[in-house]
Amino acid sequence: MLITLVAVLCNSQLCLEKVVTTSDQSGITMSACAVNAQIGIADWLAKGPYHAWRLQSYKCVLGKYVPKNEA
Repeated sequence: MLITLVAVLCNSQLCLEKVVTTSDQSGITMSACAVNAQIGIADWLAKGPYHAWRLQSYKCVLGKYVPKNEA
């Protein structure tokens, strides 16, 4: 079963949903996603173009997820 880790990032008034990783990319399980998501997102934010953005929320989703801003 595919697991997708999704972060909601905000920069002032603008908020975006971004897929951080999937189980196909990183081998995460639903339980590992629930327990370690914040650590993974912090590392992802530090290394990527969104390091100045604030994490509003995150979720672990079963299956493929298309962010609302990309739908």
